[in-house]
Amino acid sequence: MRFKRIFEAEEDGMKKNYFRFLKMLPLLCAFTILEAKADESSQTQIVKELVYKEFHDPGYVYFLTEKGKELEAAFYYRFITYEQIEKWSVGEKFELVIDANKGVGVRHKSEAEFFKVVFARPDNPIGLLEKTCLETAVTTLDIAGCFHQSAERWRRESDYLFRELSTSASKTVFGQLSDARTKWLAYEASLMDSFYTYGQEQGGSIMKIHSASLKSELAQSFYYQTVRFFE
Repeated sequence: MRFKRIFEAEEDGMKKNYFRFLKMLPLLCAFTILEAKADESSQTQIVKELVYKEFHDPGYVYFLTEKGKELEAAFYYRFITYEQIEKWSVGEKFELVIDANKGVGVRHKSEAEFFKVVFARPDNPIGLLEKTCLETAVTTLDIAGCFHQSAERWRRESDYLFRELSTSASKTVFGQLSDARTKWLAYEASLMDSFYTYGQEQGGSIMKIHSASLKSELAQSFYYQTVRFFE
């Protein structure tokens, strides 16, 4: 499948995400510098500085970080035309960003133009910000808050995709997908209610972390399911 690598990486990341806070406990008093250069309230949050490397037609575009790490992202001609990406030159400067309306993507520095791309979890800005948040979290509420932030970011990602599909997909497909979304949200709400009850039975504030982590995983899963409709 075209994006097999991305979804395999995502699945592996989700399995690890639930227990990630256990690895963070020894680091709760450590403080690191947040790479993002803007507040959540800002229109665009800059996560990393990038330089363009190359693209493969169709499907993948590659960037390098300031430290020389290669980042791979899937792209869709719905969001980036062949004529646009063909004009990009090796070494051109981009930014890895989270736009308030369009979500995760890259922004061409010289033209300040946003392009929607899809990163695998290890390099996805949402995952990077979550990791940084967990490394600086101190209390149970802090840790749970990191996951709640991620859940909200994933939700905004899905909302943007649905807005795009409302204009690009056929009425039949969009109607079926909208119905599936309604059922998914109902399932999510029911599952979270069940987990809340389970947490009360188990006791302990640590269940707040488990609950928030599960909510983030569900939101993330729905996003990566929805993005398949752009292949």
